[in-house]
Amino acid sequence: MRLLDPAKLPHPDFHRVLLGGVAPRPIAFVSTLDKDGRSNLAPFSFFNAFGINPPVIAFSPAYAGRTGLPKDTLLNILETKECTVSIISYDMVHQASLTSAPYERGVDEFVKSGFTKLESKVVKAPGVCESPFVMEAKLIQHLEFGGKPGSANMLICEVVMLHVRDSVFDAESGAIDPYKMDQVARLGGPWYTRAKKGLFKWPQPTSLLPGYDSLPEELRLSHILTGSDLAKLATVEVPVFTPCSTNAERDTRHAEAKKWLESDHIAEAWSAITGTDQK
Repeated sequence: MRLLDPAKLPHPDFHRVLLGGVAPRPIAFVSTLDKDGRSNLAPFSFFNAFGINPPVIAFSPAYAGRTGLPKDTLLNILETKECTVSIISYDMVHQASLTSAPYERGVDEFVKSGFTKLESKVVKAPGVCESPFVMEAKLIQHLEFGGKPGSANMLICEVVMLHVRDSVFDAESGAIDPYKMDQVARLGGPWYTRAKKGLFKWPQPTSLLPGYDSLPEELRLSHILTGSDLAKLATVEVPVFTPCSTNAERDTRHAEAKKWLESDHIAEAWSAITGTDQK
């Protein structure tokens, strides 16, 4: 493993590596008003949700890396204590990119990007009408870290109203359809990802599972089955198991089990390993 000490590496170099590793990150499309009512719109990928009671989100309009100056979003929220956060879907990407240009304070990025203002119900700042998911939020706390170029300003906000487009909301399950939301996320440098292109399902445990340590040593030491393969096997009760008599038999069974595990057929994988029907 390569060791990178943030105290010794130039900040731009460490920033490049950190953002490439901590990814993908959802993007907060933050809309604010200054004290004179002038509108600002800007994207931030240092962003996520952190609680539900109350619903809390946080994002970081860091000080500019070259000048150390605060961004308009930070100045506006500190003045008004409120904002909206709109999630960016794939069909918004190119317009959203226009808002990240370094316009002078007071320039309306809604006008520059061609986005439409969505009237808020609780706060004064508008949301982005083209977004399928818009949060109205009020500032809870501002945490400043460093006060230097590139230093973070964490703005912790409470969501006070949520706008969800009917077309992405599954009324039956009460959840968002990720294929219809079609979010984008940020990686390092110029790289982004389209969430729905990489979706997969894996159920979360609702009860105690046997766990990795419950597996027979023959499986844990396998040179064919990976850690991910073994984790899948460890989600069900381990069946009666007799170690293979030869390495060739062991490898054949493990190889067959691996094929089943690639398509998440766990019972069939155990059948291959034990030589019995586990269904």
